[in-house]
Amino acid sequence: MMIRFDFSGDVFSSQYEEVKPFLLKGAVDVGDFAWGDANEIFERANVFSNDFKLSCDGIRPKKEYVESYLDIGTLRHRLIKPVVYDYLKNGATLIANKLANEPKADALARQIAEFTGRQTVTSAYAAFGERDSFRAHWDTRDVFVIQLIGRKRWIVYEPSFESPLYMQQSKDVEQQYPCPKEPYMDFILEAGDVFYLPRGWWHNPLPIGEETFHLAVGTFPAYTTDYMEWAFRQLPNFIGARKSLSAWGADKENIAAVGRYIDEFINDPDNYRRFMDEFIGATRVESPLAVELFGNPNTRTIPDSTRIRLSANKPHGLADNYLIANGTKLNLDATGVRLIRCIAESPAISLGELVSRLADIDADKLRVLVHELCRQDILEALRY
Repeated sequence: MMIRFDFSGDVFSSQYEEVKPFLLKGAVDVGDFAWGDANEIFERANVFSNDFKLSCDGIRPKKEYVESYLDIGTLRHRLIKPVVYDYLKNGATLIANKLANEPKADALARQIAEFTGRQTVTSAYAAFGERDSFRAHWDTRDVFVIQLIGRKRWIVYEPSFESPLYMQQSKDVEQQYPCPKEPYMDFILEAGDVFYLPRGWWHNPLPIGEETFHLAVGTFPAYTTDYMEWAFRQLPNFIGARKSLSAWGADKENIAAVGRYIDEFINDPDNYRRFMDEFIGATRVESPLAVELFGNPNTRTIPDSTRIRLSANKPHGLADNYLIANGTKLNLDATGVRLIRCIAESPAISLGELVSRLADIDADKLRVLVHELCRQDILEALRY
């Protein structure tokens, strides 16, 4: 399933990202997704984890709908299906957060990661009644909502607290920053629609008495607080930060010196680059396993029909002749820069098309290079 965005990632980042919502009607062909796919997502989830929830007049306790049992000496957990079914019939919402290794959900999330250049986390929601799963609230991450089955009503309000971070949940501060009374948007999200909602925007998704299943793909960038936390972890390298304190009169000059050091440190572009390299370097992108291509000692190339893309959400460092992908920093020569740029600009390009576009590079050497970069998990080999 492909998402048809109406504009480029650059337009998104300059006009919409963390600014205002947008709705893409019919952006996904959902013909390949059915309730069987949704059921499998919930079946494979860890139902005992706090990431798996059943919401009906609040989050239900696990003991109500999950049983534990010994399976030949192994402790396992399973849904008590009659209980779950009854709750759903009475308006509950079934929720699975932090999905992993779910091919169809992962494929959609990956497109959003490439579109935004951000790490993503995906959740799934299913309902059949008319109860809301949560009252009006804001999220602390930007979210792309992908409606895959049925319809759902969304009521959206403008922020009353701008750009909240993870520790600034609406339920904790709604008395000081209440939800506005007048909606900004009130619409029905239909199967195939994609809705972008920036963090901090109040919203209440409402089932409308019919089946509904959607994915919520949250995006996670580096925040200024992350940079500052990283900078303060480097602070002990400065002698002034290692001095003891006794009284303001004796310590104020040293504290002022520490302040000047911090100011100089965080405004150094080299330090900013170091932080971003470490942040991107800690990100992992799950690529498909292909033991027959890269575990076989007799295979040094891959079929020209193989689709290739980066094992990264964005080509970080390419302007400075390097790439960071799945924790590996790869220094690039001119040929490497051209190769990576070509793949970044055309995700899922076939190896054959890549060879054609880079016709001045020896084709056999290019095929061997792509094979090796795939083996190192810097590139991904998709369909072939």
